[in-house]
Amino acid sequence: MAIPEQKKIISKHCFGTCGKIICGFVYDKELGELAICRTEKENCPHLDSQMDEPIGEVQGDNLYLRKLKE
Repeated sequence: MAIPEQKKIISKHCFGTCGKIICGFVYDKELGELAICRTEKENCPHLDSQMDEPIGEVQGDNLYLRKLKE
């Protein structure tokens, strides 16, 4: 969410047409604002890339940083 171009895509698709964000605008000291989604990477039509290793865990699910494409 800290990258303006990504924030626009997330707002348009993740909060708009998809609607599968389970928690939006969580704040991390190092990363800033995060939007959390449980959609598997194979099922996200806007996924450009995803980190190989998780950065943490939320409610028992691994948390990965993703880059989305329009």
